[in-house]
Amino acid sequence: NYAVGTFEGITGEFSINNLYIRDAFVTLGTYMNNGLNVTKWIEATVGSEKLSVELLYTDPKTTIWALRDGIQPLNEPRCGYTNTKCPYDFIQKNPLVFGVIILGCIVIVILIVLLFLYFYIQKKREEEKQNDLWKINYNLLIKYEDYVKAESTVQSKKSLLSASQSSTKLSIKHDPEGKYRLFAYMNDYVMGRIHDYQYTLTRKDMAHLRSMRMMDHDNVNKLIGFTLNGPTLMSLWRYCSRGSLVDILTTDHLNINIDGFFIYSLIKDTVEGLNFIHYSPIEVHGNMSSRNCLINERWQVKLSDYGIPFLRAFEKQKPEDQLWTAPEILRYEIQSPNKESDIYSLGIILADLVNKGISFENEELAGGADEVIYILKNRKTAPFRPKLIPAVDDIPPAMIHLIKDMWDDDPSVRPKIEVAKKLVRQMNPGKSSNLMDHVYNMLEKYAASLEEDIQARTKELVEEKKKADILLSRMLPKAVVEKLKSGQPIAPEHFDSVTIFFSDVVSFTVLASKCSALQVVNLMNGLYTIFDSVINAHDVYKVETIGDGYLCVSGLPERNGYRHVKEIALLSLELLKKIPDFRIDHLPNEVIKIRIGMHSGSCVAGVVGLTMPRYCLFGDTVNTASRMESNGKPNHIHMSGDAHKLLTEKIGGFVTEPRGEVLIKGKGVMETFWLLGKVGEVPTDTNNVKSDD
Repeated sequence: NYAVGTFEGITGEFSINNLYIRDAFVTLGTYMNNGLNVTKWIEATVGSEKLSVELLYTDPKTTIWALRDGIQPLNEPRCGYTNTKCPYDFIQKNPLVFGVIILGCIVIVILIVLLFLYFYIQKKREEEKQNDLWKINYNLLIKYEDYVKAESTVQSKKSLLSASQSSTKLSIKHDPEGKYRLFAYMNDYVMGRIHDYQYTLTRKDMAHLRSMRMMDHDNVNKLIGFTLNGPTLMSLWRYCSRGSLVDILTTDHLNINIDGFFIYSLIKDTVEGLNFIHYSPIEVHGNMSSRNCLINERWQVKLSDYGIPFLRAFEKQKPEDQLWTAPEILRYEIQSPNKESDIYSLGIILADLVNKGISFENEELAGGADEVIYILKNRKTAPFRPKLIPAVDDIPPAMIHLIKDMWDDDPSVRPKIEVAKKLVRQMNPGKSSNLMDHVYNMLEKYAASLEEDIQARTKELVEEKKKADILLSRMLPKAVVEKLKSGQPIAPEHFDSVTIFFSDVVSFTVLASKCSALQVVNLMNGLYTIFDSVINAHDVYKVETIGDGYLCVSGLPERNGYRHVKEIALLSLELLKKIPDFRIDHLPNEVIKIRIGMHSGSCVAGVVGLTMPRYCLFGDTVNTASRMESNGKPNHIHMSGDAHKLLTEKIGGFVTEPRGEVLIKGKGVMETFWLLGKVGEVPTDTNNVKSDD
């Protein structure tokens, strides 16, 4: 009984009903201002006898559930408290399949990562492979001088300045002390461009070189590679045998008429090459000039020495190399060359082609290239440009206008390369589209005009060759001449039986003292002309003449059995008949007398000397024949016993007379004979012979 009633507690007043249950007073509210204030929404009293509820709000959405956007929480979860009122999702229904899918995704991700790594590694390897293409080992380069020297040792010398090369004074040429050096690489010639600056290549620079190495166009010179391990950095370019545009335009000895189409073709090739570069990965040439427009053996223009901006920024150019440089670069208005500056340089190159020379060199400036560069830098009003004086008549006026547009001082006004290409293609003055065909046509016309001259010269050459062969055959035997002409060695040859003839003018010293030197020469020339005319009618070879002495032989170099003694005998008799008729113009009363000696035997013959080869005879037979002549009598034919035996026993038909035994110097006593004539003819008067003895 004491429990029922109203009591005062710590929290306030409270009541306990008859069921001994405390009546509950419940308040539903919301803490506001971070818990400082409480806003009550519902007050309720719960007891055993009564339930009273007092609502303190109007609209629950805007009051109680205002912070939940007016959404009242559910009394029960959507899927129930045991999650049985909602269907299972795919993962819950198929956990194994889901696991397989997750595993597959992981595998795919791994494969993608591996594939990415593979392509990344392949890209790196490809870059290294491409780098190996442009990286040239300096030790594999052979200097031009050493290569030519090595080739010459095997008699296979290769010269770059060959017939295919039109110019022997190239603007882009081998200069061991300059920036261009010629090398042999992989059995081919390459031109090295020296970059005399210490520099370490970056990855971006290597990518640039890879792009350059892969560039391939008919009008762009191929970059062979780049050396990093040499004394200096050096780029290597394909060698063009005909030099540059400067060589073509300034060389006077070319056998080609540079007409309008020729110039047009060079212009077209130059524009095509620059168009390719502007649309290539490197985008800018950066070093356009007539010196860098090379000509190959097919007469194609090849733009060379392009790109490599990371090195050109540190290089200093000579004034004569800056004649093609855009004014904005000379004035340092831009930091590096661009497409517009290339167009300006192209305009100057086209002006060179139209003028057929270095355009700025035609300007009458005392300072030369230095003054030209100074004016280009400082004159902005009325810009200084070359004079356009077309060297040929068929240059289209549109070409002149295009050139002037290209070198405009305002880079934005200059035409794009594709516009220039289109305009140049519309200016073709001829029907042909290939310079090689045009050059061949010109060469055919040139060859046709020279054909008659060549035939005439060839005929003259043949005649002169015949004369030379005749003259040579008079100096040496024909068989010997043919061997010498074919490069065969001439070995000494032994002849078992020959007959040697010696003659001498009697009292020649006294006779010569009465003549001047010129008269002596004329005298001997007239006398020996008679001798030579007689020899030509016989199988006799003239060996030599020494002063007034005359030496000839029969039986060599062509063997003729024993007939040689007969040939010499007939020669001797005929000479004795002709000599009395010979008269000296300035000494008409003088009579020429000769002594003749002949001897038969063996001897050795061979060619002696290289500078002036002589066919000489060696052996005792030569000495004996000489003794026969020196021990003879005027206008008599003195024979040795051996010659007499052959003549009488083997040949016959000749009249001889014994002279008897004669003391011969170096031989002792020998029996000799006089040859008087042929049987049936009036013999020589022998009385004089006997009286002489």
